[in-house]
Amino acid sequence: MSEPSDTAESSPHTPSILARRLCVVLILLSTILSGVRLMHARPLQSANDRSRWMTVWSLTEQGSYRIDDIRQRKGWDSIDIVRHEGHFYSTKPPLFPTMVAGLYWTIKNTLGWTLDDDLEATTRLILLLINVIPMTIALVLLDRMFARFARTDFAYVLAMASAAFGTLLLQFLMALNNHTIAACSLVFALAPAISIIADGKREWWRFALAGFWAMFTCCNELPAASFGIVIFVLLALQDRQLTLKAFVPAALVPLIAFFITTYLATSGWKPFYLYYGTEKYEFVHEGIPSYWLQPRGIDRNLDSPLTYLLHCTLGHHGVFSLTPVFLLSLAGFAWGFRQVSPALKTLLLTGGGLSLLMFVFYLSKTEHYNYGGLSVALRWMLWLVPFWLIALIPPADEIANRRWAPWLCGLLLAGSVFSAWYPLNGPWKPPWLYTVMQNAGWIDYSDPRPKFSRPVHSWIGQIPTGPRREDYWIELTGSTVDVAARTLRLEDLGLVESEGRAGRRIRVIWKTADVETRRLSLDLDPEAFNAGKPMEEALIAVVNGEATGITRNQAIRFLKGGPFETSYRHGGERYLRSGMRDDAFRTEIGVAQATVRPAGDPQRRFRYRRDVWFCRDVPFGLLVFDDRVTDVRTGAVVASERLSIRRSGTVTLTTDAHDGEPLMPWDRGGLGGMSLER
Repeated sequence: MSEPSDTAESSPHTPSILARRLCVVLILLSTILSGVRLMHARPLQSANDRSRWMTVWSLTEQGSYRIDDIRQRKGWDSIDIVRHEGHFYSTKPPLFPTMVAGLYWTIKNTLGWTLDDDLEATTRLILLLINVIPMTIALVLLDRMFARFARTDFAYVLAMASAAFGTLLLQFLMALNNHTIAACSLVFALAPAISIIADGKREWWRFALAGFWAMFTCCNELPAASFGIVIFVLLALQDRQLTLKAFVPAALVPLIAFFITTYLATSGWKPFYLYYGTEKYEFVHEGIPSYWLQPRGIDRNLDSPLTYLLHCTLGHHGVFSLTPVFLLSLAGFAWGFRQVSPALKTLLLTGGGLSLLMFVFYLSKTEHYNYGGLSVALRWMLWLVPFWLIALIPPADEIANRRWAPWLCGLLLAGSVFSAWYPLNGPWKPPWLYTVMQNAGWIDYSDPRPKFSRPVHSWIGQIPTGPRREDYWIELTGSTVDVAARTLRLEDLGLVESEGRAGRRIRVIWKTADVETRRLSLDLDPEAFNAGKPMEEALIAVVNGEATGITRNQAIRFLKGGPFETSYRHGGERYLRSGMRDDAFRTEIGVAQATVRPAGDPQRRFRYRRDVWFCRDVPFGLLVFDDRVTDVRTGAVVASERLSIRRSGTVTLTTDAHDGEPLMPWDRGGLGGMSLER
């Protein structure tokens, strides 16, 4: 058995009573403010924590890791899911959600609170127990470490203030996540390990605690396995027998639990998290592709390795730009270990080495260049925060007696505190620096603005070009506040010769409460219409216009969908479920709007808007149109109507939702391969 590296080591400086009391106040104040912040946080804020909450609900309510049912509930679904053997599961390692499910079961069976009926109260109580309270305990343990290693009150208080108010871990206390748990577990492992290394303590339970919490850190942050290996080696150098007899058995407890829960969830030993890029992540279900088949925004991995490194350190997700107090930590890792105690030197070398290893590891994962997704921090580095807090002590000690030190460190701390507390309502938003850089035009991760492949001037998506089909018709139905059950029917009447031009006759029938109120027949030039020509060119004639009282201008306005002078702009792609088939319809949204001054009241202005859901899988290429008229001055909606597909003569039964083909048949000519079977 080797001797401890420094027996009963203690700092030559003992913090003053005032400094001690100040740090106690900082811990209490941090806990209180975090609790208040939690009480005002909205539950289920992000796909990330919803993924875990779904597992918690399913385990407690259904005894299964499958989340098929709960993801159907509004506000619960997540992009962080996989499809395995015909069922949906969370991508998150299951050990932690299983433990939370046990806590939820206890709350449900004692207080009677449920995630169904008491969502806010239940989630806040659970987060208080698993986030805020462990963080408070971790702050107390960190306080002892800072007091041990600091040689000045200045460094001691600065480290404590940074821990209590200046790290981005505080943002994640509002959410069900693995980062706060991993960071707290790291502290819980370091506390007994330091007493073993620095003080020569040899009680078996210290080794056991270090082993348990080190492995639990690894189970919550899989790359933290490197930390588990390092601490095992360090303690084995102190006492090999106790490490094997106490550290290893204790470490096996969370490790075995990790693999048991993984097997129960996946029917294998590999967590779903490690299947990224496979068919478990990239799938199509009921016509809707998973998010990871078509990642958007920052998840598209657009940056080069050099750019990614820049933004991970000094850019929009930068460790040092968002928490500038860690610039002192960087100095501590670089040269602060040269004149410190052996125990602190060990911590600095370990923390610095692990931090460098994590940066290299994630820089090598070019398929994951998304900065941890939409959150306020570089999330996958947060478990190392305790090391960074310890590392800022030596540089702070060195400059403690300089006049400018309080001003410099105060400025660094102020920037860190701002990042840690803005925004107040949770971590699932871009960092403030990201927003600043985006508004300045320095970065742009937005998706390319979609465009139609040709101008779209009508709410009717397409008209057929081949021989007439009896089943080429569609009915849309809806209602307004003062008009009940309106139905609009479009029918194809086939090819005609009109005004000396080859045309296509379309019949339009309006019904109210299933009673026909009006009909209209229009002759259209199919080539001009499908090529995106203006309706003035596409409309050949209004059939029996004199008899029906409908002028050409009125027919053109009808075809446009309103008083629109410009074409429809692309409003994005959506998936719409309908009882007409099992698969959702893949659609493109077209939006047109215009501002009109009424002839009788030129002082007022009204904005007309029509949203159309175009789809190639039904006749005439549309599923829904939504009309709205608003008063420009007051913003009040003065009229609205939504008509949705109710029936059609034919519909394509399935759609390959990720075949790479254009959505609208005009991109391929004619009916675009539309199946006329049903």
